[in-house]
Amino acid sequence: MLHDGRVSVEHLRLKDNHTWRSKPGYAICVLDRGAVRFDFPKHWVMDQNEGAVMLHDRKPSIESCDLGVSIFRVPAEALHEVTLDELLLASLKGEQAERECSEIHHIERGDVQISWLEQRYIEETQKKPAKFRIALARGCVHVLITMNYWAKRAPALEPVWSEVLRTLVLGVYVKDPTAGPVIQ
Repeated sequence: MLHDGRVSVEHLRLKDNHTWRSKPGYAICVLDRGAVRFDFPKHWVMDQNEGAVMLHDRKPSIESCDLGVSIFRVPAEALHEVTLDELLLASLKGEQAERECSEIHHIERGDVQISWLEQRYIEETQKKPAKFRIALARGCVHVLITMNYWAKRAPALEPVWSEVLRTLVLGVYVKDPTAGPVIQ
C-alpha cells in the first residue's frame, strides 16, 4: 500500500531459501511488508481496486468470487474506543444494512481479534441468491476483508474464507519479502 492510500500489486520471485510456508495449492499474500499476511488459492487472480487488493477465483466478472482486503491505520489511542462488532456493523451501509445477516462470529488468536458475519440476499440484476461475507480484524492495524459470491458456489468457496481467516497474521514485518520472515 502506498502512502497516499493507493495500492500497488507486485508479484515477486521468491529466493530459493525463503521461509514463507503455506499449505499445498495455496499462495501467500503479504501486504505492506507484513502488516497483513494470509493464504489464498494459488490459481486466483490478484489486482487492485480503490485502495484494496482484490482476489478473484477467475477473471473478474459477474460470475467470479471477489475477495477484497483493505488496511486501515488507526491511532493507538483510538484503537479500543469502539468495539470491533460496532465497527463491523458500521461498515455495512446503505442497502447492505437491509440484508439478512448471520450472527457475528468471533476469532481471537494472540493479539489479533476478528469479527465477521455473512449476509444472504437476492442479487438485483441477476435475480439469483448471493452471499456477502465481511470481516474486520484488529491487531497493529485494522483490516477489512470482504467476499462476494453466488450462493450455489458456497461449498467450494467458503473453505477459502476459512483459510484466509485461519492464516491471517498482522504485524509480522519482513525486510526482504522475497526471503520471508526471519525464523529465530
